[in-house]
Amino acid sequence: MLPRDVDHRSDNSIKLEQQPAAANGAANKCTLRIAGAEQSNSINDQAAADVASALRKSSKVLLPLLFCTGLMNTLDRTNLSFAALQMNAQLHISAKEFGLASGLFFIGYGGCMLPSTFMTMRYGARAWYSAITVAWGVVATCNAFIRNASQLYALRVLLGALEAGSAPSAWHLLAQFYPQDRLAKPYAVMTLCHILSSIIAAPLAAGLLSLHGNGGLAGWQWLFIIEGVPSVAAGLAMLAWLPSHPLSARMLTQQEAAALHAAVHCSAEAAEAARQPVAWGELALLVWAVIKRPVMWLLVAIGVLWALCSVGLMTWLPIIISNMLAGTITAGGGSSSAASHTQRAALLSAIPYIFGGASTLLLAWHADRVNERSLHCAAVFVAGGAVLACFVLMYQAGFAAGFVALVVGMMAVFAGQPVMTCRVRASLQAKHAGIGLALFQAVSTVVGGFAGPYLFGSLLSQQQAFTAATVLMGCFLASSGLLAAGLGAAEQWQRRRSCVAEGQHALLS
Repeated sequence: MLPRDVDHRSDNSIKLEQQPAAANGAANKCTLRIAGAEQSNSINDQAAADVASALRKSSKVLLPLLFCTGLMNTLDRTNLSFAALQMNAQLHISAKEFGLASGLFFIGYGGCMLPSTFMTMRYGARAWYSAITVAWGVVATCNAFIRNASQLYALRVLLGALEAGSAPSAWHLLAQFYPQDRLAKPYAVMTLCHILSSIIAAPLAAGLLSLHGNGGLAGWQWLFIIEGVPSVAAGLAMLAWLPSHPLSARMLTQQEAAALHAAVHCSAEAAEAARQPVAWGELALLVWAVIKRPVMWLLVAIGVLWALCSVGLMTWLPIIISNMLAGTITAGGGSSSAASHTQRAALLSAIPYIFGGASTLLLAWHADRVNERSLHCAAVFVAGGAVLACFVLMYQAGFAAGFVALVVGMMAVFAGQPVMTCRVRASLQAKHAGIGLALFQAVSTVVGGFAGPYLFGSLLSQQQAFTAATVLMGCFLASSGLLAAGLGAAEQWQRRRSCVAEGQHALLS
């Protein structure tokens, strides 16, 4: 028994001797793991610091350039409405011809949107965006030297074709520099530039139109020249300072560029795909996958009806207000009647845009909060369309009442646009979203953007009054809202049906 006890104690002593060694080994492993974790955390902290520094430096270069370019893009696109206050009478351009010229811009814009998007993907945003910015600045300036409606038609189509690449180039460029979870700020800046341009366009146009007669040029000629030349300068500035992606950005160190490049491509697959050229065969498959969906055509119909009203109303807004001031809304109205109240009409035109910007932010906030899109669009479109259709009746009650009708109509037009865009994106898979949005905007722009101003001008030329034109614009907007309401009701019915089916399945199981 004794030897066995001795052996037993000996085994225990051996085990006790081995335990400190094992404990030391485990401690060493733990120490190595802790050291590795600390080193990994240190690397991650350094990478995060590099990304933050790169974003700050990139934002100081990218956002001011893109903001200014977007501002001038909108000014060059919309200044025709203010130039018409003097130009139409001087060049003897009728309301029908002016409406056609306004609509032709959207033929070029919508028709060249997809090709311009593919050019951006193939050649890079820096090269393509710079080239089209210089080109549209030259074309916008040349508007000052037209002599008849035919020349105006040609320049408007060309301007639309060149400006079609502005938005795709800007979004493509931002996707190269900002991770997916940090795109909200640059997107907000781009949205702000369009709203701000709409607000400052009216007082700026009023000041430029007051230069009438200086240097032997009319006020509308100064308007086109002074607002067109800065776009040429902006294009040259982008060519000199705008990088295509982080690795080519001179304002970043090599370490910052590598960290930002890795962060973008790890957090957003779309950013990686955007850097690769798209084959024409692949494009055809993506387009087919979008157009074969019935819901896409319903959304396109909503967009077309919205564009018929919005583009027509925004194009003719200064002339409508000028005729309100002249008292020629119901009789004797038109482009020639607008020349007598040029400055006041241009200044008052800024007010609907201010309220439109506020309504846009409010509706988008509420739609995100309750996670619903279609019924929000339906509510504002139907309400705004009904008020707009009653514009002449409200104007007969007083100038203020008529002006409120215009403000409400513009609020509805602006507020529903971003919410409907979100609805289009939500209806498509991620890889189809870009193509779907491009097709939605292109078709809406070509059909609605062209026909809206032309129909408005044709009705005004026939009747010399704004009654039929404003009623038609209101009906377009309300019809868009009714289609959106039908889509929203179908979505809710489908959601309830799914919930009932899930409940029955749970009871059976």
